[in-house]
Amino acid sequence: MSDPVGYPPQPNVSPARRVYSRTYRVWAHVLLWTPIALTVAGIVLGLGLFAAADADSTYSSSALGYLGLVVWGGLAVLSPALLGSFIAGLVMLIRTRS
Repeated sequence: MSDPVGYPPQPNVSPARRVYSRTYRVWAHVLLWTPIALTVAGIVLGLGLFAAADADSTYSSSALGYLGLVVWGGLAVLSPALLGSFIAGLVMLIRTRS
């Protein structure tokens, strides 16, 4: 009695897999790897500036240490945008692989 009267039973067919374009996959990689590259570059640049400021004890080298702090401050301010880009790229990449 669970079958509708007059209709054949529905076949067990899985839905078709969605195909994403090459542009979508490229943007997924761009959104995933750009924040990683910017964060690594900012950390390395900040550490390099701190090391350069620490190596030279003259008065003018302290500006390099302050510049390193500015770089790290910029990373701290941009971290929500970088994290949002990373998460969006990760979600896009997971969609293309599933």
